[in-house]
Amino acid sequence: MLGRLFTFMVGIILLLNGVYANELLNKNNISCIGENQSISQLQGEGHRSPYVIKKGSKRYRSDLFFTVKGVVTKLKLGRNAGFFMQQIDKSTLSLASKGIFVRTTDMTNIKVDTNVCVTGVVEEYYGMTQLHPTAEVIVLGDAKAVAPTNIVVATVDANFRETLERYEGMRVRLVNMTDMRVTKPLYYDRRWQRYNIILSHQQINIHPNTAAFPSSIFADQHALNNKQRRLYLQLSGRPTLITKSDYIRVNDKVAGVVGILQFSYGEFRLVTDDQVSKIQFTHLSDRETLPPRTTHHLRIASFNLLNYFNTVAGGTHNPLRQNRGATTRLALHRQETKLVKTIVTLDADFIGLMEIENNGFGKNSAIQRLLSLVNRQIKDPDKQYKMLQPDQSDLYRGRYLGSGAITVAGFYRPSKLQHVSTRVIDLPIQRSILGNAYHRPALTPTFMRDRGYEKESEQLTISVNHFKSKGSKCVADKQRSAMLKKLRISSRKNNTSLQKWQRTKLKFKQDRQGHCAGFRSLAASVLAQSLARLGGDKIILGDLNSYPKEDPLLVLTDYKQARYAYYKIKGSTHSYLGQQLIDLKLDNGFGYHDPFINENTDSWTYSFQALGRLDYILVNTDLLSDVVVKKVWHINAAESRLLNKDKGFLNKIAFSSDHDPLFIELK
Repeated sequence: MLGRLFTFMVGIILLLNGVYANELLNKNNISCIGENQSISQLQGEGHRSPYVIKKGSKRYRSDLFFTVKGVVTKLKLGRNAGFFMQQIDKSTLSLASKGIFVRTTDMTNIKVDTNVCVTGVVEEYYGMTQLHPTAEVIVLGDAKAVAPTNIVVATVDANFRETLERYEGMRVRLVNMTDMRVTKPLYYDRRWQRYNIILSHQQINIHPNTAAFPSSIFADQHALNNKQRRLYLQLSGRPTLITKSDYIRVNDKVAGVVGILQFSYGEFRLVTDDQVSKIQFTHLSDRETLPPRTTHHLRIASFNLLNYFNTVAGGTHNPLRQNRGATTRLALHRQETKLVKTIVTLDADFIGLMEIENNGFGKNSAIQRLLSLVNRQIKDPDKQYKMLQPDQSDLYRGRYLGSGAITVAGFYRPSKLQHVSTRVIDLPIQRSILGNAYHRPALTPTFMRDRGYEKESEQLTISVNHFKSKGSKCVADKQRSAMLKKLRISSRKNNTSLQKWQRTKLKFKQDRQGHCAGFRSLAASVLAQSLARLGGDKIILGDLNSYPKEDPLLVLTDYKQARYAYYKIKGSTHSYLGQQLIDLKLDNGFGYHDPFINENTDSWTYSFQALGRLDYILVNTDLLSDVVVKKVWHINAAESRLLNKDKGFLNKIAFSSDHDPLFIELK
C-alpha cells in the first residue's frame, strides 16, 4: 500500500514539474535548464574540440554530454541537415569560435533568430566541430538577429587557416582588412549544383609547379600555402554578376560579404546570407585593351580556341565524327564573334591556334571558315592572313592533320613572312593492351623574315603544338590505378598493404603533373630533336599542357642531370615513333628559353585548381635577345566561364576561350 502511494506521489511531482517547465517555456524564458557549457568552451582554441581529443587513439566523439544555449543563425536542409547556432554571451576564450553546427533532421519549430537549448555530444565530423543532439532541441523563444563578426587575422595565427578556425560555425563578415582576393571567378559546381567563387588571402593562388619542381619540398610548401589561404565563397541561389557592368575577375578584392563559415571536404566555406553585389568587389586588375603595336616588330601569338567546331554550319566531318563545340547556330555565331574579335585585336603577324576542328582545309573546313571571318574584318590587304596547309602526303588519309577530332593551325601575314615550307612533325603514340594514347602532330612552317635593315633575310621556323592533356590516362597512369586498386583490396586484410597504398597514392598526388607527364616529356624530346636538324632561328609555341617547372618544359629548356641530380625526368613506356619503340634518354635539356619565366605571378594563362601557365612561346638562344615585348592578355582565365553562356556579351572579347592568348614581339 505504501509502495503504491509513493509511486503515485512521485508521478504527481513529475507531472507538476513538467507543467511548471512548460509554463516557463510558454513565457519565452530564455534560461536553458541544465546548461553546463558555452559553445566557445566546446569549440576550444584549437582545431579540434578539447572534449574530443584523447592521446593514443583517434576519437571523433566526446564521452560526455553537454547542454548549451544559443541563437539559431542558419538552417541547413537536405544532406547532413541541421542548423547553426551562436552564443551571444561574451567568452573567456578569446581565440575560440562562438558558433557551432547542430546536426539533426528534426527541426520542427526551429527558425532563424530563435533561442534554443541543445543537449548532446560533441563530434569532429571530417574536421568540423559539431553538436549531435541526444534529446529534443528546446526552443526558448525569439531572439535578436546575431550581428556578423568581422574576420580579423590575429597576431598569434600561424596562417590564415588558423584565423578561419577561430570563426568556424559563426556568422561573419569579410572586411577590407581581411584582404580576400578572387583566385577563381564565379563558376557552377555541377556535383553539388551550386555557384562558388574561390578566394585567397592577400594574393591569388599560383600552381605549385610554376616555380618549383614537381614533388619538391618547395612545391609541397607552395601547395600547403595555397590551401591555407583558400576560402570558398558559396553563393545562395543563382548569381547576377555576369552582365556587362557587373562582373568578377581574378584578383578582385572582396569585402562586405556576410554569411556562415563552415568546414567540409577539407575546405572552409563561407555560405552567403544573400546575393553578392557589385559593390562588394573591387577590380584591382581590371579588363584592359591592347595598346597600338609597333609595326616594324614581328608579333607572334599563341591562342587555344576552346573547341572551335563548325559542324552545325555544315562543316566537313572530322575523323572521329565528334562535335565538341557549338551545338546550335546561335552558339556558333557567338563563339565566332568572340574569337574573330580576339584574333583581329591581337594583330599578330603569325598566330598559332589550338583546339580547332580537324576537318581538313577545304571550303567547308573550320580553319577555312575562321580564316574567311577574320579576313573579312581586316580592311588593310597587307594585314590579312593566309593559312598554313601541309602537303597532302603529310596528312592523315590525305586530308587531316592527325587522326583526332581537334588539331592545330596557323595564320600568317605574307606581307611580313615569306613562306618557304610547312613540315608536319609526328609525335609519339602509345600502344598497349591497356589502350592507346596520342599526341597531335606539330605543324611546323619555315619562313624567310625580312629584317629590313639587315643585308639578308633570316630563316625562322615556328612549330605549333598541342601536347597530350593532363586529364585522360596513359599507360603508366592505368598501371598505377590497377596497382592502387589491388593494394586497396589487400589493405582490408593487412596494414602493410594499407601503408603501401597510402604512400603510392600520396606520391602521385604530390607530383601534381596530372596524367601522361612522361608521355609529354617524350614528345618534347622528339620535337626538339626534329627541330635541331633545321637551320635558322626556331620557336616552339602552343598549349603544352605543362606548368613551367614540369618535366616537358625542363626537357625543352634548361634541365641538366648534373645540376638537378636529385630530380630525374621519367619517360614513357609502350611509345612508338612510326614502328620504332622509343624511350626518353636525356642528360640535358634542349636549351630553349621561356621569355615569361620570371613573371610567374602574372604570366598565367589557365585556371583550374590554381592559376598557372600551360601556353608557351619558347625561343632559341640566338633569338632571345630579339624579344622586345612579351604579353599575356588576361581576357579569359581571369573571367567567369559563365560569361560564355551570357547573350549580353555577344560583341565582347571577355571569355572567348578558357585559355588566355599570349604573344611576343621580335625586333
